[in-house]
Amino acid sequence: MPSLSADEIITNKHIRSFIQFGSARPANQAKYAGQDAQYVSIEGVKQTELGGLDPIFVPDLRRIGQYRLVGRKFTPPTLPSATLKLLEKHGSIPRQLQKIGCQFNFYQPTGVCKDLSDFLAGWTDYVMVYSGAIVTDKDLGKRTGWDSDDMLEDSLTVTLADIYPIGSLGFGEKAAAQVDREVADIAYGSAIQCGDCGPADDGTGRLYAVTKSSGAGSPGLPGEVQYSIDGGANWIELQITGIGATADPTGIAVVGNYVVVLVPSEGAYYYAEINTLTGVPGTFTKVTTGFVAAKFPNDMYVISSREIYFVGDGGYVYKSTDITAGVTVLDAGSATIQNLQRVHGVGETIVAVGAAGAIIKSTNRGATFAVTTITPTAATVQAISVLDAYRYWVGTNTGRVYSTINGGESWVEFSFSGAGNGNVYDIVFANDEVGYISHSTSTPTARIFSTWDGGNSWTRTAPRIRNLPTFGRATRLAVPDTDAGVAANNLAVAGLSGGGTDGIVLLGIASRL
Repeated sequence: MPSLSADEIITNKHIRSFIQFGSARPANQAKYAGQDAQYVSIEGVKQTELGGLDPIFVPDLRRIGQYRLVGRKFTPPTLPSATLKLLEKHGSIPRQLQKIGCQFNFYQPTGVCKDLSDFLAGWTDYVMVYSGAIVTDKDLGKRTGWDSDDMLEDSLTVTLADIYPIGSLGFGEKAAAQVDREVADIAYGSAIQCGDCGPADDGTGRLYAVTKSSGAGSPGLPGEVQYSIDGGANWIELQITGIGATADPTGIAVVGNYVVVLVPSEGAYYYAEINTLTGVPGTFTKVTTGFVAAKFPNDMYVISSREIYFVGDGGYVYKSTDITAGVTVLDAGSATIQNLQRVHGVGETIVAVGAAGAIIKSTNRGATFAVTTITPTAATVQAISVLDAYRYWVGTNTGRVYSTINGGESWVEFSFSGAGNGNVYDIVFANDEVGYISHSTSTPTARIFSTWDGGNSWTRTAPRIRNLPTFGRATRLAVPDTDAGVAANNLAVAGLSGGGTDGIVLLGIASRL
């Protein structure tokens, strides 16, 4: 017979609340409701998937007075909304009685048999993220009573930017039979669709990875692409037509209907057209047009199929508006002469980083570049993630991480276990809240840190980072370009195995029922 103590369903007793005023920022701590903030509950949460669904009719061609359904019109969804209810504790002025003004975040960890006051480790099921809450009105309720001793309860009506859960990432190795060299980079290559334009996909169905060469030894095996069109279940090898036997690719990206592989030592990239229905790449074509000798590209950043940026040696910055036709020079080392290693951006802002602490930025979509007012380090900066025009995260080859919230006018170092040792290879954010840092100790042993409050707190252990195997380094990380709930719960890892010669591909995926 069933156990009387069975506990399979989440109830209110399994939920606690945190509030982060000022929203997801490195300096804004999530406060534990009832201890560090007022007691708070959330009610009436409403999240629409569609604003509306209306039929499109035309007159029936064979029946007078009748109509035929030929399509459906979808309208955009409204923003999520909810009501926060707060009690008032003795000893201080409740925050809700003042004008809150700026947006804030709300978090609800859920779980059993854990200390739910522990924001990072006290949950077992998931953490619900209520992002970008703005108070639209307040109801301060009944403030006095003639013959009652009721609690004071204040209601805040809020509109949110998004609501989504984050879960525990379980990691599994993929493409083990195909990968026999370090995997230099990996990218997701699909968009959300329900099956109307090909196979149904939540944005994680197609993955493309590229390996390094085997070097000068015998036999010389050139770099090659490994790809999956079924979410990582099966992988296929694809030769890069014409690539040198010892040339090492450093990057891979999907540009419109093309997969692009960057090869610095050849001053080139290779592109292959992707079958839009199957996801299978065709034959590769090499492009060197526009690259300057000895100023070869090391990294690329894709905004769209008509706007791709490359950074390279000597501080050179290039741009392509047609990936099949080559590049033009945007900056011939005028902002810096240091070798640029990585580039990333958002909107009008593009930031490139490299040797000797070089950090240059453009605030006009690449028209001009200049160094940031301050650089936080003299080491090689080899990881960069740009969240908006003012917020950047960078990592160095000396194992340090820095962030800025004012576009590089000042920087704060992130203190973590192992900082100042080994390398920080990559930093990736899925959205304002969820981000990852790839760090390897000098052993070397790979470690992945995760945040879901915009970088104020990080963890590399369970429940968020679960069962990460021992391996050498996570050279690159990737998240799918899809809705927040999917992007925050899928992580692709490309790197070097524990043996130091073989490559590794890992997929971290949160369980869903």
